[in-house]
Amino acid sequence: MPMTFPTQRRIDRRLDSPGQLAIVGVLVWLVGAVLHPLAALVPIGILILLLAGVAYLLRPRAQSMYWRGRRIDLGGRPGPTQKLYRLLFKR
Repeated sequence: MPMTFPTQRRIDRRLDSPGQLAIVGVLVWLVGAVLHPLAALVPIGILILLLAGVAYLLRPRAQSMYWRGRRIDLGGRPGPTQKLYRLLFKR
């Protein structure tokens, strides 16, 4: 009887949204603010928060319309900012 292996699923390590990146930034900032030996984490947390804000501003805008009672998502060619966003985030 041949040996079969379960299909391997590829793990997607991207974050769901910039909101998750902001939560990570707040946690890093709080750890650096509360624990004095780790005070170097404060600027790193602020930098992560700034990156989350920029990612939020660069997120692709959903363009959709209804045709014959169905929702249709309009999407042109993704620009470089959309490609970068999709490289880092799922949604």
